[in-house]
Amino acid sequence: MSNRVVTHRMIEAFRAAMLHGGIGAGADALGIPQPSMSRLIADLQRVVGFPLFQKSGRTIKPTDEALVLMTKVQQSFIGLEDIASFSEQLRKQRTGRFSICTIPSIGHSVMPEIIDHLRSRFPDVVVSLTVSSYLEVAQKVRNRQADIGLTADALSIGTLETVAEFSSDCVCIGTEKWLSASASHVDAGELAGKPFVALTGTFQRQLDALLSANGVTIDAMVEASLFQTVSELVLRGMGVSVVDPLTGAKHRLRGGITLPLKPALSYTVYATAMSDTRLGRPALELLDCLKSATDRASIHIADE
Repeated sequence: MSNRVVTHRMIEAFRAAMLHGGIGAGADALGIPQPSMSRLIADLQRVVGFPLFQKSGRTIKPTDEALVLMTKVQQSFIGLEDIASFSEQLRKQRTGRFSICTIPSIGHSVMPEIIDHLRSRFPDVVVSLTVSSYLEVAQKVRNRQADIGLTADALSIGTLETVAEFSSDCVCIGTEKWLSASASHVDAGELAGKPFVALTGTFQRQLDALLSANGVTIDAMVEASLFQTVSELVLRGMGVSVVDPLTGAKHRLRGGITLPLKPALSYTVYATAMSDTRLGRPALELLDCLKSATDRASIHIADE
């Protein structure tokens, strides 16, 4: 290999040529003359010691080595894009920004109402909501891409700590087709004789363990990965299900029936932040709203 070093400009030219299908198109994308583009590619080829493009008729095609090199180049540019995105978030935080990352069961149930409340309380603050998986919530909080993370499992690991938690009991949901609105609760044994809309994942395994301990086997004819989808399927009369209390409250507002499940299955919402984070007023207001929402979800139809 030559003693010359690879420059960022060489890599930028190579990437443009690969992405736009040729040296000429790459030069247009970068806004530079084609001869300058060709020189950059030629310089890069001399440094790496192998050809990057070869003629194929009237066009040029990347070599196998160029395709492999492109994968490494893309990884580098993705890293730069992440830095740019993070810098933009830091800039916006200085002008008033509050970022929340949450799992779907919380994001699809109470967060629209809570964000509406936060906007009225803090009109100069930009509120950002991201709905992600449990692991992605942890990653975004750890990378300071979110001020608060909301999950149904504790994230108090390393530099993350739980700043608040709110617990309530899961509920059985259905429609008049399968549940009586006048009932005070649903015994686990009653689920055995009804079609069941099951969840996939950890929650369903916890529910199965509870039912198994009480000698109950459910008839799961439909499965879905999100509480929101389960509620929608149940509202269409496909059976009954057991969901978190926040989804249950929304299910009731949409005309469904929500009843306590006996024996109870607890559901806890954990709010997580970086251990060195000082919670601002929007974050504290969010925690108050979550507590109120959890308290309201604990009040079932039988008590209303």
